Amino acid sequence: MEYRTEKLGSIPFEINRKELYIYAGYDAKTTPSEEVLSLIDECIAEVKEAAQLRAILKWCPIVRKKDDAGKELKVEFSIGDFAIKSEALGKNLVECKDAILVGATLSPSVDLLLHRYAKLQVAKSLLMQATAAAYIEAYLDEIQRVIKKRLEPERLTLRPRFSPGFADFGTEYQPAFLNAINAEKQLGITLAQDSNMMVPSKSVTAVMGICKL
Repeated sequence: MEYRTEKLGSIPFEINRKELYIYAGYDAKTTPSEEVLSLIDECIAEVKEAAQLRAILKWCPIVRKKDDAGKELKVEFSIGDFAIKSEALGKNLVECKDAILVGATLSPSVDLLLHRYAKLQVAKSLLMQATAAAYIEAYLDEIQRVIKKRLEPERLTLRPRFSPGFADFGTEYQPAFLNAINAEKQLGITLAQDSNMMVPSKSVTAVMGICKL
């Protein structure tokens, strides 16, 4: 395994409309009205135009902490220099020797778009928020597909991505995660003052474990 950091920009992908509808508050069996679908089409076009997609992938070894008897602990480990104690993430990474730290953002221009609609058109603002959320997730889905295809010749694959804020892998890990991928310099991602919320808001960090097929 070659441990490295790579940058990605825009890549071809399609937004998952069903996921977008769920973000907008619809259940999985409900399709929005024609009027709402027309607004969603507008939102998708505007988000695509505003977004400046960027991502960082840092390929790292997983080093598990050992107890006094030399047995590896399942809940305490490091991914590169990023130290973690999490039972949930530990389970996700069982049998993984390596992982990728991922950071991705739609850019500040999308935040400006969201702020503008929040002030001028509240109904469309909700759909715009849902569209931007679905857009960054679709971008990460495509990144994951690209990496999986790249790993196939080595008989390797990826575990589902796992982000700070899920289960006991809390948002308190966000500062260290961003530092580990040098997110401010590489992606322009920072944290809001007095919180672990990322700026730009439509940004995502995640761990992707690498395991055998």
